Amino acid sequence: MADPAQTIEVYHSLLAVARQLRKLAHQSAVELGLTVHQIGILNSLLKHPGQSQKEVTERLVFAKSRVSLHIDALVEKGLVTRTPSEVDRRETKLDLTSAGEVLCEQYNEHAYTYKMLGAALDHFSGEEVQSLIRMHTELLAELAQHQDMNPPLTRQDDCP
Repeated sequence: MADPAQTIEVYHSLLAVARQLRKLAHQSAVELGLTVHQIGILNSLLKHPGQSQKEVTERLVFAKSRVSLHIDALVEKGLVTRTPSEVDRRETKLDLTSAGEVLCEQYNEHAYTYKMLGAALDHFSGEEVQSLIRMHTELLAELAQHQDMNPPLTRQDDCP
């Protein structure tokens, strides 16, 4: 088992990195008049066109009500379209408009978040970056596996 002090240090380090990336992502999204969640939805639809709202919600792990509000805003901005499913009329398929594709690709090419992360990663060798990616992938897989095996914490046990 890992040293408890190291475990705590890694935990706080990962939270700090995630927090900083979230701030940078927010800044990049705001420059385009969007939220980070809206950018996430656009990217999801770029990679997987024709998803239902339920699929977007599951893929991005957002609250269902929030996804609905974000999609409404994206439709109003002319970035996403809704089309009734040919298979199930109760379901609506979502697709990017050409303006949505352009904005999404613009964000992905010029996002301050990616530029800053890229600049930070320049301090490491390609081998070190690949090792970091591999470790994060393995760590996520382990955490997901253990999440299913452990009951949720009670309120009094809840910490961080």
